[in-house]
Amino acid sequence: MLKQLRKFSAPDDRALKVGISGGIGSGKTAFTNCLAALGGVRFDADEVLRTITGSPGRALTQIREAFGASVWEPGGQLNRAALAQLIFSDPAAKARLESILHPLVWQEMDLVLASLEPGDVLLAEIPLLTETGNHTRFDCCVMVDAPLEVRLSRLIGGRQLTEAQARARINAQASRVQREAIATFWVDNCGTPEDLNADATALWNLLSRV
Repeated sequence: MLKQLRKFSAPDDRALKVGISGGIGSGKTAFTNCLAALGGVRFDADEVLRTITGSPGRALTQIREAFGASVWEPGGQLNRAALAQLIFSDPAAKARLESILHPLVWQEMDLVLASLEPGDVLLAEIPLLTETGNHTRFDCCVMVDAPLEVRLSRLIGGRQLTEAQARARINAQASRVQREAIATFWVDNCGTPEDLNADATALWNLLSRV
């Protein structure tokens, strides 16, 4: 079910910037894909992060300088599991990593935005949009949500996490109340894929009329 929580306005001189987020396992990627199929230009922050932290990614030198050899494989590749474990247990390390990665992500988004025309719609999927406070970069924000049990099922079945691991990841993210506080649109992804596609179509029609 799609709900509009607050008003927004579209710029006249550039593409509309739509930030899309939601808790882990909520279905935000599926929703973004539905919107992209209708004509939006997709920007995936996670995909950019994989690129800039892969070989020879732009972030690797800074990561090595910040965290040393403990997060590197013997073959010279970034040990993503070791880095994830470090930042999950150390808030200071997490903040340091974000200070390296986030500016690079926004640079990439600005490049995509510069290639678009007024009237185009940029769909930026940003997993931690609420937590980082970067919702102000967008003209409107869409939050995708799903019941806790549905999210747990997706994480346990799709990502091979234990229930304890899945709950820990969910609890480490922003709450529903925090997401509602910044959302322009709210999507309750508690139905079928067809329901989600219908919500995407309804939202696209609203965005296209602005």
